[in-house]
Amino acid sequence: MATTNANCTYDAVYASLCFPKGKPVLPGVRSQLYVIRKADIVKWPELKGIGEADSTPANTAVYADSFTLAADKKWLRIDLVDNKGNITWETQGDKPARTFLNKFTATHPLIDTNAAGFQRMSLTDDLVYLVQQRDGQFRVLGNEMFETDTKPGGSTGEGVTGDFGSTFEIEVTDVCPAPFYRGKIEAEDGDIQLNATTGLPTTTASA
Repeated sequence: MATTNANCTYDAVYASLCFPKGKPVLPGVRSQLYVIRKADIVKWPELKGIGEADSTPANTAVYADSFTLAADKKWLRIDLVDNKGNITWETQGDKPARTFLNKFTATHPLIDTNAAGFQRMSLTDDLVYLVQQRDGQFRVLGNEMFETDTKPGGSTGEGVTGDFGSTFEIEVTDVCPAPFYRGKIEAEDGDIQLNATTGLPTTTASA
């Protein structure tokens, strides 16, 4: 008869996944994201591990504290074409070494020198992105363990209605599907404090 080693346990805690009938769901992302070089992050917030004390399904998918940035460094904003781009995630690898491949696609409307220069630098750099869902919560693309791969592209468009702009395809391996963020965003255009419970912005101060 099989026996179980009492000292070899992994206490994952599950909860029901309920959906209140009639609750609205807002798909998509908002028309801006924030980006910073990983090299400019001094300290990362912690993502609670599965099975740790007080862990729940919800808090194992959330960075509850703030990023600590190097002196004079700020999150930079990238404005996006509205109603384009989305976050996706998929499973990769085999048990027990499975991870998530998190992806984000987006389009910046301009194809000027600033956009071209950003794309040139991002081609080989390791960047971290904060993407805001339509409901206001932020998700993180990037982590300490794995390098973020940014694949820039673009088009001048054609005719009078053709697609145009500077595009970004972002991919990164992670242990969590695009973790949520509940900390502070020290941004170039003003600091954003997120509510620790809802993840929604509460205050914005001048930079």
